[in-house]
Amino acid sequence: MSSSQITAIINTNPAVSACTGLLNGPMFRRFTFRQVAMAGSLLISGGIVLTAFCETFVGYMVAYALLFGFGMGISVSASSLAINTYFQQKRRKAAGFSWTITGLGPIFLPYLVTYLLTVYGVRGTVLLFAAISLHSFVSAMIYQPVRYHVKGRTVEPELLVEQQPTEALCAHCAWQQKREPGGIFSSQYLCQDDDAQRPGYEICEPGTPMLSRANDGWFGSRPSLTSGRLRFRTVSSSKDLEQTQRLHCPISEEHLESDEFLRPNNFRRERVESNLEAKLCCRCSEHRAIAREDNNNKDPEEQPCPDISFLQKVVTFFDLDLLRDFTFVNLVAGLTIINFGELNFSILTPFILADFGFETPQITLAMSLLAGLDITMRFLVPFLTEKIPWDNRVFFLIGVVGIALGRTVVACTRSYTIILCCFVWIGLCKGVRTIFWPLIIPGYVPLNRLPGASGLQLLISGLFTLICGPFVGLVRDRFDYSVTLHCLNMMTFVAAASWTLEALIRRHRRKQRLEDS
Repeated sequence: MSSSQITAIINTNPAVSACTGLLNGPMFRRFTFRQVAMAGSLLISGGIVLTAFCETFVGYMVAYALLFGFGMGISVSASSLAINTYFQQKRRKAAGFSWTITGLGPIFLPYLVTYLLTVYGVRGTVLLFAAISLHSFVSAMIYQPVRYHVKGRTVEPELLVEQQPTEALCAHCAWQQKREPGGIFSSQYLCQDDDAQRPGYEICEPGTPMLSRANDGWFGSRPSLTSGRLRFRTVSSSKDLEQTQRLHCPISEEHLESDEFLRPNNFRRERVESNLEAKLCCRCSEHRAIAREDNNNKDPEEQPCPDISFLQKVVTFFDLDLLRDFTFVNLVAGLTIINFGELNFSILTPFILADFGFETPQITLAMSLLAGLDITMRFLVPFLTEKIPWDNRVFFLIGVVGIALGRTVVACTRSYTIILCCFVWIGLCKGVRTIFWPLIIPGYVPLNRLPGASGLQLLISGLFTLICGPFVGLVRDRFDYSVTLHCLNMMTFVAAASWTLEALIRRHRRKQRLEDS
């Protein structure tokens, strides 16, 4: 095969893996992450087996690029969702151990492949790796639903008696009740009592998103597609409480006239309003009168659900309404740009060092040093950052900006000693970046929106890589690797500046609202 065909196969594989992210939303609503992981492991193994017997370009495209790429995409998504579902308080440690073990492969497998090639040849080695990949099927069977491991709550006999409906309270009495001991403010978390689908707020240890009551372990990862009620689209952050003025309209009523309004998750606004409500007197009698009047005016017949268009069905099915959220779009754009730069630097590293005039042993030492420190940092980061109350995005930006600074020095020097020092620095920062990479999207969106959000991020990243990948080659052909590195670093700095600018603007607006109130 020609070089262009080989390049097409290599680029199509990650593109297919990323594009499978569009199916995450509907796929994980229909199936559990264990079922998806088992199917993905079978596709991976089958794709590797077929690759061993391929001899044509079309065969490699079907077996390696499509089957293997699709299986890898859904397997990674299932594993990520499983980690974010099982772990709530220790999510950083879980992600750290997961990525540390994953990173051991690039260190030891090259030596194993070299040995197997001398004994079994190319086809035999590929078949052995197909057999090894079947271990993921056994591992996927361990992904039991969370409800299997949640202790059942015993119901006292006196609680079985039908309780009288609670009486509606006015704003003044409701606020006074919240301030009583045992209210929601006496807990570590602020849960949404009126809607189980809304995530609460963690007020002790920022950085770990608080799950909604509907995702407390009893619902697993299989929300129903046939729910009779309308599903409200909300995105919540456990850190930036002012970022929730979005996605609070039901999809089926976006283009219909309706007076119904869903209050967003905004604890800060509730705190400001509570200062006003506390000054009011009790008006429970007026509230009861209004409630009785509303009950008398209600139509006894249930209103039928309004019809929605095909476009609205597509938006609902693929969770495309997430793109209405500016912060989510900014996060996805930043992750996409950063991922593009990291991917190209990883691929071009040996070619860059060879172009600088270094020998193969020197290149091997530099890359091994980078990989070793990367693995070491992956293991240490969860323990080092456990007591630091910073958001996951802050740690992630520290890692990616550090990598970009190290690459900048590499592009400006030809000293092997300085390059080794830069690779040590890049390896340390890469470990930080790798640990917090899978926590950015889960740290912003609630768990019930995570499959769709992760899928959109993977899809956009895959399309961006597939489209912009050739431009890296054009820059290299027109200039040199130093200019290429500077371009990749500039993209990383732009993404970091975008996140930082948004955070500063939101902080300024928050201060203004607090001053006005």
